[in-house]
Amino acid sequence: MIKMRRICHLIFRLLFLLDGGVWSLRNLSISVPRAVLSGEGQSAVLQCSYDLEGAALYSIRWYRAEIEFYRYVPREMPPYMIFPLPGASVDLAQSDHQQVRIVNLNRRLSGDYQCEVSADAPLFHTDIRSAPLTVVDPPFRAPRITVAQRSYSRGDIIRANCSVDEAYPAPNITWILDDHKIAETISWRSSVNDFKERGAFSHLELTLLENQQYQVGLTYTSAGLHRVYQDHAVYGQQNDDLNVVRYTLVPPDSSQFTLGCVATIFDIYARQSEPVYIKEDTPHPASVTGEDSSGAKITSNLLFTSLWTMLLVQSL
Repeated sequence: MIKMRRICHLIFRLLFLLDGGVWSLRNLSISVPRAVLSGEGQSAVLQCSYDLEGAALYSIRWYRAEIEFYRYVPREMPPYMIFPLPGASVDLAQSDHQQVRIVNLNRRLSGDYQCEVSADAPLFHTDIRSAPLTVVDPPFRAPRITVAQRSYSRGDIIRANCSVDEAYPAPNITWILDDHKIAETISWRSSVNDFKERGAFSHLELTLLENQQYQVGLTYTSAGLHRVYQDHAVYGQQNDDLNVVRYTLVPPDSSQFTLGCVATIFDIYARQSEPVYIKEDTPHPASVTGEDSSGAKITSNLLFTSLWTMLLVQSL
C-alpha cells in the first residue's frame, strides 16, 4: 500500500515540477530511538519534523511495518485517530502533529516505523520517512564467567567462558581485564520477523608470556564478528578457529589480575559478571645478581648502598 503511494507521489511530484510548480513540503525528517526496553511503563517517542513553507497541514500518518496505527488530521474533530497496535497503546496526551508516544511495548513491535506528511489542498504534497526501532527484552541475570584455573605459570594458557541468558536481541559480550576492554564478541542480529530470544556465549584463551621482550603491542581474534582492542602489553597471531577469542599479554608487575565480562545490548543495557581474581603460582622476584627473572639488568641501588656502608665503616 505504502509502496504504491510512494510511486504515485513521485509521479505527481515530477509532473508538478515540470509544470513549473513550487514544492511546498521540505526537510522532512524522522527521529526514532534505536532501541527501548520492553515492559509495562516503558515507552518510545517518535518524532517527525518538516517544513510546509506556509502551506496548511492536511495529515500526519504513522505506520509500523507499513500498517497505520496513528493519524492526525487537524481539520477533523477530534483531530486524531488510532488503530490497533497489538501489545502496546498510543498515549494521546503526548501525541500530536509532531510526535507520537507509544507505551507498554513488546519485542514483536520491533521493526521499521514510518512517518508520512501531507500538505493540504490544492496540491496535497506528500512525503514519507522511515527508521528502525528495536524493543529489547534484556537477560534476567548477570553474565556468568567460568575460568579453568585461577593461578598461572608463565607460558600458560588460561581458558575462560562467559555465558548470558536468553534475550532479544542476543547480547554482545565484552571481555574485561583489570577494568580494560580487551575483546568483544558480536552476536548475530535476528532477521526482521524473527523475534526469538537467544543466549550469548564467548570463549577466551588468555596466553601469559614468558618475557616482555616478545611484546609487540597488538591483540587479535580469529573471527570477523569479534572486535579486538589494542593494549601496550599484548601480542597475537592469526588463527582459523572462529569460536575462540584469543588474547596474549605480559603478566603485570603485581603478578595478579582480574578477569570479567560484560553483556550489552545497544546503549540501553549493560551488566557485568562478578570478577575472577587470577594470580601467579610463583612470582618472579628480582635476582641478587643484578638481573631480574627475564634476564634484564636492574638498577644499581643495591651496589650503591653497599659502597656507602663500607665508607661509613672505614671512617669510624
